[in-house]
Amino acid sequence: MKIYVPRDAAAKALGADAVAKAVVAEAAKRGVTVELIRNGSRGMVWLEPLVEVETDQGRVAFGPMTPAAVAQAFGQSFALALL
Repeated sequence: MKIYVPRDAAAKALGADAVAKAVVAEAAKRGVTVELIRNGSRGMVWLEPLVEVETDQGRVAFGPMTPAAVAQAFGQSFALALL
């Protein structure tokens, strides 16, 4: 599973580093292999941190994401995006 979390200054200021750490930790907890890709933002600061999950149909975005919401996203939203 490829998951994109931005690493530009605006996203970092809004918690992207903490979200990225939460993604890695939750994936390890669930035994899910993820490739975390730190990219740039899409310029929509009001949606940062914007997390994207790569699917066969393209990327599905979730935002603004918080570290606390990552576990729930793994359980519901990320899984649905991959169907």
